[in-house]
Amino acid sequence: MRHFRAKVALTGVLILTLLEACMHWSSKSLDPERFTAQDGPDRVRVTLEDGRQLSLQHPFISDDSLVWRQPGPDPADTLQGERKGIPLSQIKKVEVHELDAVATAALVAGIGVTIAIVAAEAKHIGSSGGGGTSNGCACGDCNTDCASCPFVYSWNGAGWQLESGTFGGAIARPLARTEVDNLASVRPLGVGLRLKLTNELDETDYVDALSVLAVDHDSGVSVAADGAGRPHSLGPLTAPDRARDFRGHDVLARVRAADGWNWESSPAGRDPAIAADLRDGIELTFLRPAGASAARLVVDGNNTRWAEAMMRAFVGAHGRATQAWYDSLDAFPERTRKLFAMLAQQAFLSVAIQIGGQWEQQGLLTEASPEIVKRRVLPLDLSRVTGDTVRIRLESVPSFWLIDCVALDFSPERPLTVTELSATTAVDGRGRDVREPLAAADGRFLTLEPGEYAELRFQTPGVPPGFRRTYLVRSTGWYRIHPRELGEPDVAFLQRVLTEPLAVSRISIARMNAALRKMELAAQVRRPT
Repeated sequence: MRHFRAKVALTGVLILTLLEACMHWSSKSLDPERFTAQDGPDRVRVTLEDGRQLSLQHPFISDDSLVWRQPGPDPADTLQGERKGIPLSQIKKVEVHELDAVATAALVAGIGVTIAIVAAEAKHIGSSGGGGTSNGCACGDCNTDCASCPFVYSWNGAGWQLESGTFGGAIARPLARTEVDNLASVRPLGVGLRLKLTNELDETDYVDALSVLAVDHDSGVSVAADGAGRPHSLGPLTAPDRARDFRGHDVLARVRAADGWNWESSPAGRDPAIAADLRDGIELTFLRPAGASAARLVVDGNNTRWAEAMMRAFVGAHGRATQAWYDSLDAFPERTRKLFAMLAQQAFLSVAIQIGGQWEQQGLLTEASPEIVKRRVLPLDLSRVTGDTVRIRLESVPSFWLIDCVALDFSPERPLTVTELSATTAVDGRGRDVREPLAAADGRFLTLEPGEYAELRFQTPGVPPGFRRTYLVRSTGWYRIHPRELGEPDVAFLQRVLTEPLAVSRISIARMNAALRKMELAAQVRRPT
């Protein structure tokens, strides 16, 4: 837990550092409503009639003077220190140090910091129904942009390390699914290992089963699972020799290696009325070994905060009818699965290969929460691909995905010995034994409300001589997001999502454009009259 929060804090520091580079001094008029003790600017530069210049912290207008406090022993405490002031008549010019939203938008477009755009959009999303509070939310402001899934942590010998945000997008019982994720950081202690299952968001989690897979394999391979939860051996990975996004930008350097330097859509300059702007992704070319008729696609990536925000907007659009809508999803499971399969075709990461000059879809990579990068494997049949290259296309809604690495494994599958481990102990935060609901996917759920958790221990068998072991966590379940449930349902919005082709892309782009405009408007200033 501590390691993950440190990671979140580091991300926040990075964003603040980047945004600081987009700050500038902007002239302002001395309006009393702008310079108040409660909501005034933090940093102000004042030029006096005699040419002197003063740098002030948190100044405000009181009667006919601009007032501030001389910093005391603690500069962060603006209520202490000697009070000073200067008559407004002696001030020639006032400048405020503020964010240049145009520059920030360019920064966001250049490096993909969608969290900044989510912040600009958060108020709008909140007003349409999302919200609530969360106990210990890992992603900052849970009132606005969190709509994820249960977290799984492993004990690495020194602390808890986040390993998985599991079954993301399964927001109703008919959508419950099983997901298998690598436990990359777990360190068995003696003959056992420890996991922690937590609900840190404003939702209710229903975990039907949780176990650990101990996979023994040759020392020269690694292991990861496909979307159906089947573990695969991975040998030497072949990196792409070319990679371009849908706007023709060379993105090879961003996706050749798992190094944290992600590819993400540029959010700027998209028109929801133009078909070419509605989808984005990467087209990659791989050199194909002679005679290779199959391969395993390996993708390291995860969803953006923007994708989460759009999910919350969709749920929140049901307003005060949200609970009735949830009940209808449970009452008509086949209809629910059909509806969300349609949405998944738009929002999940679609994979296609080029065969005979045409793109043929091979499958979907399911939602992966923004908190952690996941490795996904998709077996590919290359028997109808001709030539010495393989062309692959990854596609989704613009700004929905971060792609860290894409590779192919042409090596033959190696034998794996898989042992499923059930928890020897499973205790929730109140000390209750919860092994029974987690033992099997049988409809007996462990229910976790915000802030609740369970800690599990597993006994591990010895590793056979000459083999290596990889641990994976297998979890089954679903969750229910808690929006604010305010106002009447946004029927027009929901009708668009359900009936309009590529509606998720069109709505997302329109809201992205609105968020960017908010950032631009925030940078506009009124010149002194």
